[in-house]
Amino acid sequence: MPLPWSGDVPPYGFGPEPGGPSWLPQPATWARLSVAAQTGDPHSTLELYRRALAVRREQPALGAGDVVRWLPAPDGVLSFRRDAPRGGVQCTVNTTSAAVRLPEPGPVLVASAELGPAEGGKRELPADTAVWWAV
Repeated sequence: MPLPWSGDVPPYGFGPEPGGPSWLPQPATWARLSVAAQTGDPHSTLELYRRALAVRREQPALGAGDVVRWLPAPDGVLSFRRDAPRGGVQCTVNTTSAAVRLPEPGPVLVASAELGPAEGGKRELPADTAVWWAV
C-alpha cells in the first residue's frame, strides 16, 4: 500500500480527487499516519525515520560492512557494535514487554522511544524500544 500522504479521508493524496476512488484502497483509520499528520510530531514514525536517516549519513560505522560483534545482553535484548576508523555505533533492541536497565556505552544518537534517566552509568530501555549509541 502506498504511504498515506495528505488529507483526512482515503485515498490520502493517491487518487484523481480527494475522497474519490483510488488505484489501491486504504483504511479510513490511516489519516493519523499520513505524512502531513506526522510531519513535525517528534513522537511519530516519520520523524523517527528522518532522525535515523540523518544519523546514518553522519556515522561512518553505519555504512557498508559487517556486524563487528554481538554483545552479551539479557534474554530478549539484542545488542551489537560496529566500528569505523572515526568511531563506532552500538545498537540495542529490547524485544521484551518490560523495561531493562543496561550500561550506557555512550551518547544516544537516536532512540525509538524516550529512555529512562541515567543512573550509575546505566539507562532504562523501555519495552519494545531500539536505541543507537555513539561509542
